[in-house]
Amino acid sequence: MNEKRLNILVLAGGESTERDVSLTSAKAVVGALTQGGHRVTIMDALDGRRLQLRADGFVDNDGRPVGVSGQLSPTILPMDGSALASQLAKAKAAGIEVAFSALHGGAGENGRMQALLDMLQIPYTGSPMASSAIAMNKDISKRVMQTLGIPTAEWLRYDRRTERTVDDIAREVAAVGLSLPQVVKPADGGSTVGLTLVESENQMPDAVRAALAVSDSIIIEKYFKGREITIAVLDSKALPPVEIKPSHKLYDYTCKYTKGKSEYICPAKIDAAIVQQLSHDAVHFYETIGCRGYARIDFIVASVDDYICLELNTLPGMTELSLFPMAARAAGIEFGRLLERLCLLGLERN
Repeated sequence: MNEKRLNILVLAGGESTERDVSLTSAKAVVGALTQGGHRVTIMDALDGRRLQLRADGFVDNDGRPVGVSGQLSPTILPMDGSALASQLAKAKAAGIEVAFSALHGGAGENGRMQALLDMLQIPYTGSPMASSAIAMNKDISKRVMQTLGIPTAEWLRYDRRTERTVDDIAREVAAVGLSLPQVVKPADGGSTVGLTLVESENQMPDAVRAALAVSDSIIIEKYFKGREITIAVLDSKALPPVEIKPSHKLYDYTCKYTKGKSEYICPAKIDAAIVQQLSHDAVHFYETIGCRGYARIDFIVASVDDYICLELNTLPGMTELSLFPMAARAAGIEFGRLLERLCLLGLERN
């Protein structure tokens, strides 16, 4: 580890449907940074509350457990921006050097948190506001992919409107003639929350309803069969590829966050030409939209000439099952050193 000991603020929780995942990531991040000798302060990005980490999870300053019950947590409350800004300003005045964002989804990943940190002149890990907003919007991301010549699945976007019902959208999709199976998901969500594989037309209304329960904008894309390969990018350099073999047909929430539900192979046993092409596309996409520090880009691969890019994640997970730390380990970068490097990259950018 670097000899310099940092004063780090870890942002956790937040208001998104991925709050549970964020708290799990934050637990791993706090543990590793503390073990590395860094001074760590933990803050709930929902309202700026200070948190403490105990063996059984996070508690607030009054010792009350922090979190939500159930895997698929609904949005808790709207983020209290004024309270959060006030607490961030106090943390800066107290000597915080860099914020490590362990947030996933919502305001933590769509650029709002990044804009707030920029306004307060607090250095932070990960990508800036604009690239965060682009990556979070799957419709815009896919348009960028097309511009760059990176293949992506055919898709349709639908927005919630008062005059359009779920059944109306289902009929519109059928009329367009996008072949089955299809994948329906929120246009600005993550962790596959609200995602459904639709294999028959009568499944479409429920799939649309599930996605609209998470977001006002949804994506319906053609299902592409192949091997799931992800490329982690660290400071504009591609790390060894990871192949995901889920027990379900799709790499869904259960497969992502339940031990034993997926098999991971790193480095992935695929042709070198495929690795070279995916790595090129991943770095090209990352740099084009202005990402910084790190990101993870997901692909489905049938062959070197037949593959699609799914999405770019600007704040990939940092849980014990997460793919980015796995790729870093394959490149010889242990977890604690990876976290420290991300913090130093945030400071360098500032």
